[in-house]
Amino acid sequence: MKKPRIGFIVVFLVLHLFFSFLLPGNAMGQEKIPPVYGLGLPEPKSINHAAEPGNVYVITVNRLTLPDIFNNEELFNRIINNGAVGLMSSSVEGSNNPDSNFASIGAGAPINATGSGAWGVNAGESINGMPAQDVYRQRTGLSAPENAVLQLDIARLKHLNQNNRYSAVPGYLGTLLQNNGFGVQVLGNADTKDSRHRHAVGLAMNRTGIIPEGDVGKGAVLQDNAFPGGIRTDYARLLDLTLTANNNSGLTVVELGDLERLERLGAHLEANVLQAQREESIKRIAAFIDGLLLRMDKHDLLVVVSPTPRGDYLPSTNYLTPVLISGNGVATGILTSPTTRRPGIIKNTDLAPSILNYYSVAMPPLMYGRPIQLIAVDNPVDRLSALYEELELIYQARPPVLRNYVLIQLILVILSLAAILAPGRNYLMLVLKPLLLAVMSVPVSLLLLPLLPHASLTSLVIELVAITAGIVAALHLWLKQSRNELDPFILISLFTSLCIVVDLLLGAPLQKNSLLGYDPIVGARYYGIGNEYMGVLLGSTIIGTTALLTRLSGKTKKILWPVGIYYITTLYIIAAPQLGTNVGGSIAGAGSFMVTFLLLWGVRLNLKTLLKTAATVLFFLLTILTYDMLRPLESQSHIGRTVNLILQGGPAEIFNIIARKLSMNIKLIKYTIWSRIFLASLASLAILFYRPVGVMQQISCQYTYMYKGFIGVVTASVLALIFNDSGIVAAATAMIFGAPPLLYLVIRAQRLGHER
Repeated sequence: MKKPRIGFIVVFLVLHLFFSFLLPGNAMGQEKIPPVYGLGLPEPKSINHAAEPGNVYVITVNRLTLPDIFNNEELFNRIINNGAVGLMSSSVEGSNNPDSNFASIGAGAPINATGSGAWGVNAGESINGMPAQDVYRQRTGLSAPENAVLQLDIARLKHLNQNNRYSAVPGYLGTLLQNNGFGVQVLGNADTKDSRHRHAVGLAMNRTGIIPEGDVGKGAVLQDNAFPGGIRTDYARLLDLTLTANNNSGLTVVELGDLERLERLGAHLEANVLQAQREESIKRIAAFIDGLLLRMDKHDLLVVVSPTPRGDYLPSTNYLTPVLISGNGVATGILTSPTTRRPGIIKNTDLAPSILNYYSVAMPPLMYGRPIQLIAVDNPVDRLSALYEELELIYQARPPVLRNYVLIQLILVILSLAAILAPGRNYLMLVLKPLLLAVMSVPVSLLLLPLLPHASLTSLVIELVAITAGIVAALHLWLKQSRNELDPFILISLFTSLCIVVDLLLGAPLQKNSLLGYDPIVGARYYGIGNEYMGVLLGSTIIGTTALLTRLSGKTKKILWPVGIYYITTLYIIAAPQLGTNVGGSIAGAGSFMVTFLLLWGVRLNLKTLLKTAATVLFFLLTILTYDMLRPLESQSHIGRTVNLILQGGPAEIFNIIARKLSMNIKLIKYTIWSRIFLASLASLAILFYRPVGVMQQISCQYTYMYKGFIGVVTASVLALIFNDSGIVAAATAMIFGAPPLLYLVIRAQRLGHER
């Protein structure tokens, strides 16, 4: 067979250009948003503010939950009916705590600010008998204005984030606003009688830890012996300060700290007392928001946000926190952003870019978020409520379902090896065959599961088992008709591959709601293809096509090029910024597809061939990176933003990225159950090379093309492990289509051998 030289690369380039200009979001930048945000929903639009922007009021209500708003909708009626609502996913560096959550919003990127809330003070406050101004000067060597609010811990914060894997800058939002002539002030606190808790200082400060105006001291609270702890927020005074203290256009951050105080004191309160105090506090908070809405100017913008998720004494799980925006240019609807591309969901790092966008201040590459967008819908609260319930169910169901799935895989691998290495266990072989097919069917069952309604974990599991059983039964019926042992692998693998590809072309509506997909609550990925399904897609595509070539061995020349084109198409879908957006998957896919295709073509894999393959993979990756980087900033995926960050920050950013990926992989290998199935699959393949003697040679001779597919799957697993920050997961899911089919074929070979 003639070996391919430049033909394969030429076809790749032609298809790349074809897809680049045919699909939405081409390099010319005419389409500024991804083509599909949600089936049945309008496309999101940027929030258009007036030419003359007023003030931005950011009201932070830590520990406010979505049910607090749903259950008191009449209290929040004014802002809901005249604005947009959304859910916010929080991301910080290190442990999740209020200090880091507030500071991450101000940085526009995840940072670690643990412990800094105790050091936010008015310049005139006394710290251990010394004016805070003097303490600040001692620590920083800088002078501060008399009316300023100071972050005395700024030096430690800079040191703490010196090697931040996101290259985040504490106080970046405040710095950019002040540098462009806009005022910044901060008001309020979450103090208790025994300690200071001024989280909002981390949101509003500049890089030197200074906020020009504000009051975060005792003037923001009042004595109330009926409230747990004896002090609470002085809402009337804060409202007056909010509207009068800042004469120029700018940012005002207000911390309404009563719900945070109740969270801190929760261990000392009876449950009914805690609930009653929360309800009373929510009424005061809603009245404050109403009062601000009625009195602020038409050019002003109001943002109500709860920066910190979860809590030990909250009435709900509070995985995602509520965001409400009203005022200048905001219509009724739900929020989204190019960061998440999910209707109703934004990221905490989107708030700073949104404020900068409001004032037409250029957003720097070191901010990871993107300006918030609006989707105009009716009944936004009902839509968010349904979305939240679905996300919560998925979040709670994912660990037990996937843990048991991986456990079943482990057991089947061990039993399969026992059946192979212990002759005469025919009954075990008969039982294992359908179970191995069931294991391979689960990923596509999990992908199709969101098409069915499910109100509980029990109904979800029943539906999953029913779909999987139905697929296995259909495969069994087909096998009875065709009597070809490869047909089940061809059907289930190609069906899985095609379902994932079609789902990605539609904007991944199924993957976004799959237990094997990505989770906005965790916040690692919001769109494209996640590492779980990326591994599944690579494994199923390689095994499905090589099994088909083996099945149609007499027609290999006719279908080999279509197989190559399908590889290229699949690879483009994985890599394209408006589709899969997975860099690590692009590398793993390019490497494994090329290795598989070259083996199928009869090319011997020597050093020269491997170097050419690596060069082609690199060329492909650079093409995708350049393509995304040249698109408008608001359209770029995290791929393009990463490239821009490297160009701005230099080689150090490359090492930060590598360190982040290594850190994540090491952590996952230690703690995730996926590492067990990956290692068990590799071990089973290694054992089969030696025992039973000659069985792998028999498989290689009888299923020549499929055997090469097994090599391709192992290649995909190894590359996915190396080039993804959660690569062990992708490596394990790719092996779902490597180990079970091989074990199945070996079991069959052993059984036929015994029958003879």
